[in-house]
Amino acid sequence: DLRTPLTRMRNKIEAMESKHNHEDFTLLLHDADHLLSTFTALLRISRIETEKQRSHFETICFSTILTDVGDFYAPLAEDKNITLHVDIADDITITGDKDLLFQAFANLLDNAIKYTPAKGKITMGLECADQRIQVIIEDNGPGVRDSDIEKIFQRFYRTEESRSTHGTGLGLSLVKAIIDLHNGQICAENTDQGLRISVTI
Repeated sequence: DLRTPLTRMRNKIEAMESKHNHEDFTLLLHDADHLLSTFTALLRISRIETEKQRSHFETICFSTILTDVGDFYAPLAEDKNITLHVDIADDITITGDKDLLFQAFANLLDNAIKYTPAKGKITMGLECADQRIQVIIEDNGPGVRDSDIEKIFQRFYRTEESRSTHGTGLGLSLVKAIIDLHNGQICAENTDQGLRISVTI
């Protein structure tokens, strides 16, 4: 009910922009794209939370997924002169949806790169101990205010520091929905160095 009129509106704005080439249409087009991306993210979260679909669950190599995430973001970190250290234990398998898990940890690593300053450092590690599988992503960025730390996984919540950057405030909500679907837990904490995200599955 919402996606069709939003898409129609976006297409009409794009058509007008091509005819008139006015910056107002460019701004409108940007707003329309933002609305559509927000709606798409909300729809994905809703489907994950309400339908609890596990139809794509299978035995997957979690180590490979995280290695692929690290390889995918290595060039972006290099462009920003950030040292990205990936330490992944071999051959750890879980039952889950590989595409959703890739999306979740891609979002987390993307956030870390976004808020880590140039010449900074990010580590992502995977280990298995006492039958617990844990992923830890740490950066030496500014961290999160203590008053915000419990709220960052809420829908649309954005810290004051992030309001000047492009985003919907739904990235971490999507991550939490995916981790919840896999019966996992996610938490964030400030450290002496920056921010640490811990995921246990």
